[in-house]
Amino acid sequence: MPRPRTRVGTGSPVGAPHGRVHIAPVGFEVERVTEPLEADRADRVYLLTRSERDAAAPFVDEVTRRLRRAEWPVDVRVVRTDLWDVFHALGSLRSIFEAEGRTDRNSRDIVPLRVNVSTGTKITAIAGTLACMLWNGTPYYAQVSRAWYSDRTPRVGEVHDVVERVEPVGVYELRAPGRELVEVLEALDRRGGALRKRELIGELALDRPGTEGGRNASPQAQHGRLRRRLDPLERRWGFVRTESSGPRGRVHLTEQGRLALTLFGRAPSPKRPT
Repeated sequence: MPRPRTRVGTGSPVGAPHGRVHIAPVGFEVERVTEPLEADRADRVYLLTRSERDAAAPFVDEVTRRLRRAEWPVDVRVVRTDLWDVFHALGSLRSIFEAEGRTDRNSRDIVPLRVNVSTGTKITAIAGTLACMLWNGTPYYAQVSRAWYSDRTPRVGEVHDVVERVEPVGVYELRAPGRELVEVLEALDRRGGALRKRELIGELALDRPGTEGGRNASPQAQHGRLRRRLDPLERRWGFVRTESSGPRGRVHLTEQGRLALTLFGRAPSPKRPT
């Protein structure tokens, strides 16, 4: 996750289980970002934006200015990401969830991280909803009655959006594929996205002593074990595509598989903000 650029106040420490933490992408909105934070008296908010030269930069500045005047200490962190790229957006969201220690859906000792899915782009709305489905998050939508800007020349005004209410968004839990299936995706990604089945067996160490299959198993048995991994990835998830059914057939990582790696693959240890 890119290093946060802006902070206001102190809020609660990163990773504190009971901290009220929000994520809000910022496009051409002000009240839609700030009013849910004020209503919840958020301890910390991550504002997702593109770059310092982005057209939405004045809106990020205005959100920060208003939060600086808050009656309680709020920690504001600006995170640069690509709001139009689902891979970048999900990667940034995942880093925040992990840094805050909010990825365990079964934990009863933490306050779920809240994500504003009414601001930013349609891509960030999708990414935010997916993040909440995968990890321990609660998405919400700030409903407005009027927007006070032109689609052609958005400007920060004294009043920008009139927020009528903030509504939770119902989501279902998404179950991740098992670790042994994710290892197949990681192996394909390491080797450029496509491998022959024989090469994939080697990459997964299925032909080495002490591993599943190993050298004590016949080539047919090793391919059978590989097939038991490939079948759900291809037929249920659509994460891989195989060419021909023989041992010389090639296995390809699909775009859905690349997205799955962003969600489920091993991520580099995030730098915990201080």
